[in-house]
Amino acid sequence: MTTDPRTVLCYGDSLTWGYDPRSGADIPRYPFCERWTRRLQGELGNSYHVIEEGLSGRTTVFDDPVVGAVNGLAQLPTSLNTHMPLDLVVILLGTNDAKTFFGVNGDVIARCLGRLLEVVSNSNCGRDGKPPQTLVVVPPVMGDVAGTILEPLFDPVHSRRAIERLRETYPPIAEAFGARCFDINKVVGPGVTDGIHFDPTSLQPVATALAKKIRDLFGDTAAGSTSSTR
Repeated sequence: MTTDPRTVLCYGDSLTWGYDPRSGADIPRYPFCERWTRRLQGELGNSYHVIEEGLSGRTTVFDDPVVGAVNGLAQLPTSLNTHMPLDLVVILLGTNDAKTFFGVNGDVIARCLGRLLEVVSNSNCGRDGKPPQTLVVVPPVMGDVAGTILEPLFDPVHSRRAIERLRETYPPIAEAFGARCFDINKVVGPGVTDGIHFDPTSLQPVATALAKKIRDLFGDTAAGSTSSTR
């Protein structure tokens, strides 16, 4: 009898989509095998199935008047139902909520995240009609966006403070919904290239750290496959 792999849905914004900050306004992604989601698949091995569900500009709950249809709360049920049954939902969101025109702080963003966690915890998209487990990833703090295409969108004081605050506000909101929380800032620093996105040297450390967190969550001590992208 064949055992299905554990299915991991990575739900996020351009950090999960694989935006390459070296690209400027051209908006290409990192090559498929270079993205941290693909590296995560390699680290976890064949007993896991990692689904990349990233969208540039995605927010937690806000409708973006510039980008358009990027409301994470509105899109989440479709993603859950599309990929069910799920064992784990990894949520990496909040950076875009800190854009200047939304005018919200890190406390509000955490409450918005709670709306998504509520959807997952009340869903039947896990095994046997139960909700899947959830892992909240605190996004990287904001670096220097001056001179980049992101400069008009992120205020150097308010946006940076809002994102930094998520390190304090995300863990308790995750705990309230029975989710785990991992601060990616313990692994990588702010983006050097544009102040927001993962630089090429950050991709493997992110994948390695999250793979360990996921294996620990499932009590899985097995190492990943040898096909891991390095």
